Amino acid sequence: MSLYSRLVGLFSPLGNLPSEALSYIAESLIMIIIATLGLAFMIYLFRKFMARLQLRIGPNRVGKFGLLQVVADGLKLAGKESIFPKGRDDLPYRVAPLIGMVGLILAFAVLPYGSLFWVGTVTIFDASGTSVSVILLFAIIAIMPIGEVLAGISSRNKYALLGSLRSIAKDVSFEVPMMISVLAVVMMASARTAYPLSINSIVTTEILPYGILEPLGIFVFMVSMVARASYTPFDMGESDSELITGYSTEYSGMRFAMFYMGLFGSILLGSFMVSLFYLGGFNGPLDSSLGVVWLVIKALILVLISFTIWLSMPRIRIDKFVNLGWKYLLPLSMINLILSGILTLGMGW
Repeated sequence: MSLYSRLVGLFSPLGNLPSEALSYIAESLIMIIIATLGLAFMIYLFRKFMARLQLRIGPNRVGKFGLLQVVADGLKLAGKESIFPKGRDDLPYRVAPLIGMVGLILAFAVLPYGSLFWVGTVTIFDASGTSVSVILLFAIIAIMPIGEVLAGISSRNKYALLGSLRSIAKDVSFEVPMMISVLAVVMMASARTAYPLSINSIVTTEILPYGILEPLGIFVFMVSMVARASYTPFDMGESDSELITGYSTEYSGMRFAMFYMGLFGSILLGSFMVSLFYLGGFNGPLDSSLGVVWLVIKALILVLISFTIWLSMPRIRIDKFVNLGWKYLLPLSMINLILSGILTLGMGW
């Protein structure tokens, strides 16, 4: 049983076709609402976590424990005037924030989340029989940086342009080792399932978490996801102490908020991906109906690790940043792929 099936049953008195259409719409709206609330919680958690590390209190005025501070900030940004730079390329400038946000929401829709009590499976795409969800997920992720590039070029601002160029260097340098690391997981999963390109099949058929079998792989993937999310020490696209805020320099109001939320969304998405590919995903020691709970717990632990990295490490130089991807992570990912192949053939994984 899945969430979609339950919604179809709920709308079944309306007929077959209307019930299916309304179920897809309702499921999509539920996903968008949960994803938006998750991003808001991420911002609140980051501000509280940062405050505790710096011996401060953090948000504590608006709502109990400052829980409504994010809502107040969102309303403030929504009410701000959108200032458009002179000489901009209007259409790319307006579309750029939407590309990143839509890509982020679609990426969350592809992930399998497991089961949640009587609701059943809450996944949208993968649970419906998508056998190539790994390819679909990384195709969507590859679309998201287009928004950063369009924002930097269309703003006609030298700081924004430099930020977008750094973003391109970041994506090219770290996407290759990240994909090779995932390829090692797919190769090991192919020995146990007929659908190794399905994230759901990778998680449900594993004996041990692939992070135990591939320690090099989880290291390369985690560093690559930190780089892709663009936070310190790898915030090359923004570099606020050098480039103001990089590709988002000329944005204000809700368009800036989309870029800001996209940063935290990338951290959350990366944490879910590491959990699914390397830490057993929604598998847990107790009842399988708690799959969503186990996945969220693992993801939140990784989120706190990411926040700790963000708040404790300085930005590295751009040339060293690029060299890290090509000279260190790429060879490590190749070594991990070879070791995974040997393990798959030698031990029947």
